[in-house]
Amino acid sequence: MRPAGEAAFAKRRADRTGIYAFEQERPAELEPEQRARLDADARAAAFFDAQPPGYRRTAIHWVTSAKKPETRDRRLATLIADSAAGRRLKHLSRP
Repeated sequence: MRPAGEAAFAKRRADRTGIYAFEQERPAELEPEQRARLDADARAAAFFDAQPPGYRRTAIHWVTSAKKPETRDRRLATLIADSAAGRRLKHLSRP
């Protein structure tokens, strides 16, 4: 590694390390009540469960990583609505 890279690595902060879905030691999971909300819409649950593991992991991380409960609720509602319509989340779909 070059000196600039070593300097950047030395300056890393613990609160900014390992924050992305693919960096987590164990995948994020919906809370039981969140999963119940998803399962309440059979079309949404079937579409979501049929998606590849990478999409499901990233979508769940997007929902659960929100700091405020109202943001988590809004993101879950978006996930359910998009899944019920048979489409992926806009920011996780290809153009």
